[in-house]
Parts: sequence; structure tokens; C-alpha cells
Amino acid sequence: MKKRILIIMAFMAALVGCKGTWLMYDTSQTDHIYFQEGTQKHIYSFALLDTDTISVSTTVYLMGVPSSEDRTYKVSSVDVQQGDTISVGAITYPLVSAVEGVDYTLGDLVIPAGATSGTLTVNLLRSAKMLDSCYVRVGIKLDTSDVFLPCATDSTRTTAIMSPYYYVYVNDGEPACPVWWRNASAADPGWDYDLGNFYPEKFRKLLALYHDCEQTAPVFYQYCAEHYGENLDAEPDKKLNNNMLKFWRQNYMTAWAKYVFVPLYQYYYSYYGYDVYEKTGDKSDLHSDYPNFEGMGTNSVNIKNRIGWGDPMDGTYGFFN
Repeated sequence: MKKRILIIMAFMAALVGCKGTWLMYDTSQTDHIYFQEGTQKHIYSFALLDTDTISVSTTVYLMGVPSSEDRTYKVSSVDVQQGDTISVGAITYPLVSAVEGVDYTLGDLVIPAGATSGTLTVNLLRSAKMLDSCYVRVGIKLDTSDVFLPCATDSTRTTAIMSPYYYVYVNDGEPACPVWWRNASAADPGWDYDLGNFYPEKFRKLLALYHDCEQTAPVFYQYCAEHYGENLDAEPDKKLNNNMLKFWRQNYMTAWAKYVFVPLYQYYYSYYGYDVYEKTGDKSDLHSDYPNFEGMGTNSVNIKNRIGWGDPMDGTYGFFN
């Protein structure tokens, strides 16, 4: 008898548990969607990139039952309030509202059939306002639609915040001359005969060639990223990277020449018209009116006056001298 009573009690408890589960997943309720971010401070910059688009993505989660069809959700933009700022390191910057179609575009707003989440892609577009010593904020809010409701913000979670909001911060600006390219100042611009004069456009091009090595020469790139940084901005360390001084001559010198320095030199050699001048001897073929125009080749280098960009393949002012 006692055994029968225990079985009946267990069966009743199971019914109560099933009832609670059924209430929790009531299919008559409208499904909810939300972002779940470990941080809501996603910061990007064009300053060191030779590209006009940065694509980032986040996940839109479903709280409800997957559908047999794709379902579209709605979003709206969240503008910056007057006086809003963001702190990046020790510096505080004013915020400016991003404009869709000008500062960013969005990918498809879809929760796919059978899925419990969807990917939202945000394409950040380089724009003039990003140069004004500020950060542009892309603010996205999940909106109510016929098929979805946004979840309310739940900041009680310590590892990931549930929220209907997603924020991305982006700026541009001019990168500073790195210490290994000589410190830049108005009176004494950065210079090295392996690289010529420093200016942001050239630095971005150099970094773009360097980043390409992640695919074309992965072993070389992995070593360099670990020792010199993904943007060649590692802290100077005597043992790790020779204090970042002439680091391209320490290891993988041939690889630096092949994948980065020679293509960089050849690009500007053509850009300034030296390739045509070499064939014609006519100086009018040189684009000396370009703001960053500089002398290129062994004969143009003057170490005492710190001018000229040496040919990387030259035996006097190049890698293999």
C-alpha cells in the first residue's frame, strides 16, 4: 500500500511539473527577440585600415518556438542625446548619431525557418564625420512587429546582458607616427630610408599589405602579430621585439621585403609616376604636385637630411645592404 501511495504521489508531481512547463512555453504568446551581449561597448576604427567598410555582426535570439518559415523582424535607430560621450582608454570623446545609408547599412533582418536565432550584420561605412575627433554611434533597437516582441532589458546577468538594444561605436582620424618610424612632429616628420616619409595614407597601405599576409603567408603573419602586434603597435620590449626598432630586419627579413615593403614601394613608385619617368626621362611625368610626393630610389636618399625612400631591393639603401 505504501508503495502505491508513493507511485501516485510521484505521478501527481509529474503532472504539476508538466503543467508548469506548458505554461512557460505557451505557444499562444507572441515570440520575443533580444540581443545578448557580454559587452555593449563594441568599438571599431578606420584609422589604421585601408578599407571603407567594416562588417560586424551580432546574434538576435528567439524566445519562443521556431517557425517553419523565415520571419522578418523590425528595428529602429537610437539617436545620441546631447552631451553623450564615450571613454576610450584615458580619453573621452563626444558621440554623434549614425545615419543609415551614410554611416552604416544593415543586412537581412530575419530569423530563419527552424532556427532559434538569426545574424544581424552591420556594415560600417567610412564617412567624413568620423574624422571630427568624435565617435559615431550606431544604435539599433528591436521593435514590435506582427510576429515578434522585443524583450525588456535584463541587466541582472553578469556574463551577458539581455537587451533590445545593440550599439556600435566607430571613428576614423589620422593614425599617429609609430615610434619605430621615428616620432612625428611638425618640425621633424617621421622618416626612415626603408620606408621614406611617414604619412597616414602610406601607413594604412603598409598595414593592408601586412594584414593580407594572414592568408598569403600565415606562419610569417602569426609570428609578426605575436611579436609586433596586429597593427604593428606592440609595446617596445627588448627581448620580444628589439624594442620595435628596425623589427623588420630582425626575423623574416626576406618575407617583409616580399610581402610588404617591396609591394608598398612599387605601389607608390607607380602612383607618383616614377615608372613612366624611368622610361621617358621627362620630369613632367612625375606627380610632384601630390601633397606627399617624395624622392624615391637610391640616388634620392640623404641620411643626414633625412630625405628619400630607398629601394627595398637596392644594395645601398634597402633590405639587403
